[in-house]
Amino acid sequence: MEEIRQWAFGICAAAVACGLTQMILPKSSMQRVFGITSSVFFLACLLSPIAFVPLSLDTTVQEEFQQEADRRADRLRLTVEEQQRDAISESVRLAAAGLLEEMGVEYRKIYINVHEDGEGGISISECEVELDESWFPHHQEIREALLDRLGVNVLIGYKKE
Repeated sequence: MEEIRQWAFGICAAAVACGLTQMILPKSSMQRVFGITSSVFFLACLLSPIAFVPLSLDTTVQEEFQQEADRRADRLRLTVEEQQRDAISESVRLAAAGLLEEMGVEYRKIYINVHEDGEGGISISECEVELDESWFPHHQEIREALLDRLGVNVLIGYKKE
């Protein structure tokens, strides 16, 4: 659309320029030559869109651009999903750590198993906690408290110091 406006403006400017120049020129043979020249120039301006049309319509540039845009969109989507999984995992890990600290339980490590469900969503399958073996007698109490707080399956492993 912008090209059509530019073309129309060029036609108008050429007509005005030719008309003004023809009025300024004195009556002589030079005016006749200028009239023919300006007519040819004006006709060339009118026909310029047809004369300068590219011979082949190359759509490969658009296809390559679209493919690159699709690749970038996929990378962005994957990055967002990864960040979302990390944020959810960290949130659950901090909730588990907070509860264990409230209970006075010293933990070694907390693992959160996050996976994608089949519908593009994210789900937490379980929370794994590694404790010192001295906490084994309180296993059921710790597990139930974590299960109530987190709402996911809790696995507790024990290691010697």
